[in-house]
Amino acid sequence: MSCSKISLDEVIRFTSRTAGRDKIYRTVQYASRFLAWYYIKKRRVVNGERLVEIFQNLESVMSLTRKGMRLGRFVDYVKSVLESFHIRNKRIGTLFGLIAVCQGLFMLFDNLLLLHRFKIIYLNYPQRLQQYLNQVWLLWLSLALTRDYYEIQASFAVGQHHQFQQKHDTSLIRRANIFWANKPLVIDTVKNLCDLYIPLSNMNIVHLHSGLQGFAGTISSVLGLLQLWDKSYQLPA
Repeated sequence: MSCSKISLDEVIRFTSRTAGRDKIYRTVQYASRFLAWYYIKKRRVVNGERLVEIFQNLESVMSLTRKGMRLGRFVDYVKSVLESFHIRNKRIGTLFGLIAVCQGLFMLFDNLLLLHRFKIIYLNYPQRLQQYLNQVWLLWLSLALTRDYYEIQASFAVGQHHQFQQKHDTSLIRRANIFWANKPLVIDTVKNLCDLYIPLSNMNIVHLHSGLQGFAGTISSVLGLLQLWDKSYQLPA
């Protein structure tokens, strides 16, 4: 789907899907986090405090809306686990299955924490469950990056027999060209790398301020939005 041929019907169809709305809300959520940090730093901006309040409230609303949209979605990933058994490449199929398990656990923990927040259920140790959620999120992204790594290695093997194999190219340049030519792989790898910093920061493994978290989250959200809008930017199963 070409961006130059976007129609109103396509936009309506996209936003009518739960996944489409989630990607849009996620982009707004992390962009708001970045902008709130930006205006905190720019103390001399006119109405800066009001802008900080607006973006912080917008981030909170988007986050809560997304959590509500995810209620019960952990069941969906049971189907994804079952579908992974039919992938011919057993290595990729195993990674798909494990990623789906992690995604399902992430959604389940997220649902429980939301229900606890509104006092529908009571959790004895919600902080511990939040830590488990971040650990599962980190494992999910690590598995996704492992899949990207295997795809990169496979593209290098194929590229050795095509136009990039020239005597004047160094190995590093040739590999960079092969990687860059595979747009779905570039998008997926960059998206997962950007997302990786968020659970790492939440677990205090790396220390990122809210501005960097917001920036990384915005980049990954825009790339995820692009993948969902145009299936040609998704890695094949």
